[in-house]
Amino acid sequence: MASEDVMIKIDSLTKSFGRIKALNDLNLEIGRGELLGIIGSNGAGKTTTIRIICCILKPDSGDVLVDGHSIQIDPIKIKSMIGYLPEEPNLYERFKARELLRYFAELYGVPKGEIESRIEELLELVGMSDRADDKINTFSKGLRQRVGIARALIHDPPIIIFDEPTMGLDPATANTIRGFIRKLKGKKTIILCTHYMDEAESLCDRVAIVNKGQIIDIGTPEYLESKVHGDIILKVRVNNPQSIDTNKIKNICSVDALSIDGNEFSVSLNSRKDISQIVDVFGEEVVSVNTKEPTLEDVFINTVK
Repeated sequence: MASEDVMIKIDSLTKSFGRIKALNDLNLEIGRGELLGIIGSNGAGKTTTIRIICCILKPDSGDVLVDGHSIQIDPIKIKSMIGYLPEEPNLYERFKARELLRYFAELYGVPKGEIESRIEELLELVGMSDRADDKINTFSKGLRQRVGIARALIHDPPIIIFDEPTMGLDPATANTIRGFIRKLKGKKTIILCTHYMDEAESLCDRVAIVNKGQIIDIGTPEYLESKVHGDIILKVRVNNPQSIDTNKIKNICSVDALSIDGNEFSVSLNSRKDISQIVDVFGEEVVSVNTKEPTLEDVFINTVK
């Protein structure tokens, strides 16, 4: 990636909490206007990375450059360039939604003549115009997330960071939040931390897989999915896995890989043409059969295991 195209450059970032190393020489470049997903298990280092970028935490070593500005030298400037929505937005509950947005607009130095129009624009974007004058302590978690998104956008920052924005939301509300993110895609540089693989797959330009404080793979969802053996995964559940002659399956020409998890066989295939032949090998032991295309979840499981 050419230097002028890089909005965020993470260079050899290391961070420990006592004896626990949260980040271990982490390196990453995020392009201007890119929507980058970060996925990883709990404790992988996702939130620590985000908080360092936002200048909430200081690294033990390494640096982050945000549009050329170092977190070590110019944290105030960097904070002004970022809108951050944590998993729990921690909104001031005594405020009304409109009051909260006005407070943060003034805090971020939005010109006075633009504040009210900016608030109305954002309330409409997140579908909160009809609740603008209600107190935040009356809102559900989903409505609080909407206000949190508006708060993150109030100063029109070039970078938006979402940390698990749909965690704990009902499916309809989560889909609404994803719709807001899609509206921002291409207009802002966005980092999306998520546990939901389908969310990363549908929204992100690239996805970084983080494990034990390091990025162990990165690429477009399509690229990462292509690294799972085969174009099709055949799942066969059986009664007695020990009775199956696995060599017969491995010797079938369309089979790329075979794995066993308890009573379930996963067969990676490069073609559907031999599925019936493979199922015949399992014979009367078969309990269920299904096929699916490789997903980011398959990539994640194969990468971090």
